[in-house]
Amino acid sequence: MKTVFEQHNIFYLSPSTINLWISQPAMCLLKIAGYSDGEAGSAAWRGTAVDRAVTDSAFNPDTPTKELVQKALDIFDTEHSNAQSHHDEKKVEKERAAISGYVEQGSKFYKSLGKKPESAQGKVRVQISDIPVMFYGYYDLLYEDAVRDTKTSARITNSLTNAAARQASIYALGTGREPWIDYVTPKEVNSFRVSKVDYWLRQVELATKGLERVLSFSDDTLECCQLVYPDLDHWMWSDGMKAIAKDIWQMENHDET
Repeated sequence: MKTVFEQHNIFYLSPSTINLWISQPAMCLLKIAGYSDGEAGSAAWRGTAVDRAVTDSAFNPDTPTKELVQKALDIFDTEHSNAQSHHDEKKVEKERAAISGYVEQGSKFYKSLGKKPESAQGKVRVQISDIPVMFYGYYDLLYEDAVRDTKTSARITNSLTNAAARQASIYALGTGREPWIDYVTPKEVNSFRVSKVDYWLRQVELATKGLERVLSFSDDTLECCQLVYPDLDHWMWSDGMKAIAKDIWQMENHDET
């Protein structure tokens, strides 16, 4: 007999999925139903470019910063050239111009750790409590005594977010290493050790069981959507996803006067 998750073609969950469920349940259900924002934008290209260059610096601390920056720029430019849809060129240029700062700060930080990681982009697969679906995820860097996740942010981050703590705790469960979140900005890096891993895993468990209860309402994910309501004022909703939500939840469009 299929589990509730399997009835909705969910054969594993990721940290990002459960964090989306906690933050924006309506959007999470839409994505489970197969809807998406389309291709990634310039901020995602920047994140990918910086992550790869910074990871290179962790494994090869003698690599000149200038070379790392150029590598990141090349990756960003490739992502841009491969884009199928139109993107705001002002935003593209803004993200590209910031890359050098991210790479300089990130590479300096990982070099300062004084040790090389064992691996990068490793897959973790964990069972949490009695939840009938596995969690899959990919950590950024695995050290002998730590598992680290790199997050690029345009703004300086002075505290650990709950979403990041939940994500890192899943990686800790899967690797048996102490979890860290490293926020890389163009000006500095703020690093936070995630404590109380069991507490955060309990939050993941409770949230996942909540999702399971909602999905048990029907084997049609769109019918389950009627149990929640979208907050379209939230920044996470793109214009495309807003249009989909307005159709599914039968929202009327009112022109502002």
